[in-house]
Amino acid sequence: MLSERGKSASITAERKPSARLTAVCTICADGRKLPLLFIVRGEPGGKIEQSELQTYPKGHVYTVQKKAWMDSRVWLFYLRSLLYWHISSPSLLLVDNLDCHVSEESEDVLADEMLTILQPLPKHSTSVCQPLDFGVMGPLKSKLKALWMLERPPPLRDGEKRAKKTAKDNRLETIKRTIKAWDEIEPDTIIKSFNKALITNF
Repeated sequence: MLSERGKSASITAERKPSARLTAVCTICADGRKLPLLFIVRGEPGGKIEQSELQTYPKGHVYTVQKKAWMDSRVWLFYLRSLLYWHISSPSLLLVDNLDCHVSEESEDVLADEMLTILQPLPKHSTSVCQPLDFGVMGPLKSKLKALWMLERPPPLRDGEKRAKKTAKDNRLETIKRTIKAWDEIEPDTIIKSFNKALITNF
């Protein structure tokens, strides 16, 4: 589902409590997609962080949080472990008004370490002027649903039993599905979203 108003632009990709995770999406006005940040439900320093995160697909970034939500610690981790490596020149970062996004610490880290200006969008405006919400999240959700439908197993025959999947299995499947859907988002879709939401010229 789409994130709630006032929360980060992300997808809650799995609703079962034990397998809950959030995927944080980042796009650029030139059509680029950054790797996803997956926030997995788990204790910092716990079993999932210590032994499971490293088994996930390479090329994306993973962390844990007790409720699989964005908070100040996860946001700073995102800035330094993901965003930092994809900014090569002074930039502008558009964010919603989640407290950790617009904090003074966030602004300082972006300015001092990445030469990037933090620009919060007006409150309650993400549906009309945040490019992710405006033109990317809808197609992404549709792709996720289509992939999920394709993965559904056939009906059981009389007497058959289906092996139960573990929470770990569900997490990995959800992550792989989300990555596949993200890969299918075309640069042109992103550019059009920026142009319509912010009237840019790329």
